[in-house]
Amino acid sequence: MKSAKILLAGGGIETEHALLEAFKEDGFSIDLVHSDDTEETLTALVSFKFQLCVVRAISDQPEFALAVCAGAKESGVRIPIIVLMDIDSRPTENAFIQAGALAALPWDGSQDAMLRNFVHLTVVLRKSEESLRKTNDHLLQEMRTIQDERERAEAINIQYVELAENYALAKDELEKLNQEKNKFFSIIAHDLRSPFTALLGFTSLLEQRVDVLTKEKVKDYAHTINESANRVFKLLENLLEWARLQMDRVEYTPHFFALNEIVANTLEILGPVARDKGIQLKECGEAPTAYADSQTIDTVIRNLVSNAIKFTPKGGTITIQYAHTPEHLAQVSIIDTGVGMDVKTAEAIFHLSTNVTTKGTDGEKGTGLGLLLCKEFVERNHGKMFIKSKPGVGSTFSFTLPMSAPAANETERPQKHSSARSAF
Repeated sequence: MKSAKILLAGGGIETEHALLEAFKEDGFSIDLVHSDDTEETLTALVSFKFQLCVVRAISDQPEFALAVCAGAKESGVRIPIIVLMDIDSRPTENAFIQAGALAALPWDGSQDAMLRNFVHLTVVLRKSEESLRKTNDHLLQEMRTIQDERERAEAINIQYVELAENYALAKDELEKLNQEKNKFFSIIAHDLRSPFTALLGFTSLLEQRVDVLTKEKVKDYAHTINESANRVFKLLENLLEWARLQMDRVEYTPHFFALNEIVANTLEILGPVARDKGIQLKECGEAPTAYADSQTIDTVIRNLVSNAIKFTPKGGTITIQYAHTPEHLAQVSIIDTGVGMDVKTAEAIFHLSTNVTTKGTDGEKGTGLGLLLCKEFVERNHGKMFIKSKPGVGSTFSFTLPMSAPAANETERPQKHSSARSAF
């Protein structure tokens, strides 16, 4: 059996009875709720679920019906409203429609068939609308669910990509660490073992033959032992410094300083070594002021100049050149006229994972660990390191440093210094 819940506004008992009688023989069940007050009617329309609202309009008092229609429209009520107006109320028909009524029917209580058919049609349309709305709401919910699932799938995919990238990075980093570990142990096993072998061999010879060796031979043995000891000490010093750097235990105290003051320390220490080998050490250019940790930069310059001496033949020249880059950075270049190196070696020289062993002009072996330390020290001071080299021509090791401090640490800067000093 078809049924409908209808709100009857106004009209009294006669109208209510007429509505019920119109559907009595039709097998159509009506749940009729009666209201005589405008506010009560609007409250019922907003609060309860009706398929239809029938408003009775009296010809000389249309205000009630107009108020109900207008109030329902203003409140956003979607329940269809039919106005049953008196036969002589046709002039107000448009007013009811404009106020929000679905239809305004002339009625005197005798048009049962017309009322029944109109109510049937309205109720069916209302139920169809509700069914469509439910279907639409369900579809919207399904779409939201699909959208949520798609977003979750995209988020999972992004996480998967990130995990894959992180895994690849971790794998590369692990391989790099493994290569560095192998290189580190290679340095310990080979480069540290060789000078110890010489030390043990020559000290053993001295112990066994000290009574028969000439003074010249003892002097030669002592010289070899001294060179081996110095080599071991230098290597151990670099290894310990590298280990401290990896554990972040190297002190870093940046401040303003003139680069030629740091270079002066190196020239004082290594000048005699260069003179013994017949190498000229000189500076050129205007020495800039840098903002960095002077202790680590002192180590960098000393290592680079020491390397240049090692790989420069007798009569060669080592130039320490200062410059200001277009990016407002201080630049120091150590230029030698030494043996140089090919492009492949130059590209690998700063990587511990690559096995690069070079020999100086007097057969001195190098592990490349000192250059690696130089690069890491420069980068710790927010600079960069570069190399240009050509076999038989020489090498140029350059690095940059900032010339200014962060705004919060700005202090008075020292003046620039000009250098044209030479050391032999």
